[in-house]
Amino acid sequence: MTTALLASALLLFASHAVPSWPGVRPALVARLGRPGFAALHSVGSLVTLALFVFAYAEAGGGMPLFVPADWAPPLVAALMPLVFLLLAARVTTRFGEPAAPNPPRGIYRITRFPGSVGLLLWALLHLQATGDGRRVVLFVTMAAIALFAMAKNDWLLRRSAEGRAFRAETSILPFAAILAGRQRLALAEIGWARPFGGLAAYAAMLAVHPLLFGVDPLWWLG
Repeated sequence: MTTALLASALLLFASHAVPSWPGVRPALVARLGRPGFAALHSVGSLVTLALFVFAYAEAGGGMPLFVPADWAPPLVAALMPLVFLLLAARVTTRFGEPAAPNPPRGIYRITRFPGSVGLLLWALLHLQATGDGRRVVLFVTMAAIALFAMAKNDWLLRRSAEGRAFRAETSILPFAAILAGRQRLALAEIGWARPFGGLAAYAAMLAVHPLLFGVDPLWWLG
């Protein structure tokens, strides 16, 4: 683990947190316009991501911090399809704006923030299945980005009547609102295409994971 890796991780987090900080985004949109803000945000995110990837590669294997439990890799393989389903459903289901969210539908009946919950689950699963310093930095950074996004968006929801109504009908913890009777499970709204797409993306990731990251997620099968 190097100072460059830690610094690039902080920059990566800041590239997501600062532009979306309450008050900062509206000011930038007012000055740059929505296309200008989107371009600035995209470029900043890509540059900081590239710096992180470079620092990650230069850090080498990293110092071992702990030894993962034997059950950790199978748990990751078993639960990652859920991550891909959450992400696929988030991308293909409209949320609206934090100040005026659409009525809960599909995946939003299950969890208020499916994208962030998916990213957090991905980070936590991989964090307990690895042990070297540089990957711990990677997954802690991703978890921090997900937690910040949930906290920020939840704060924004509280600021409008529509947002407060959305919060009252949903939960961050998956299925909590359904179990509490504040929401109902409507699988028909999710459909078959989203789970199929999530599983297809998961299968593709299993195939390319050894090439991209040098680790076979199913190595424990022997």
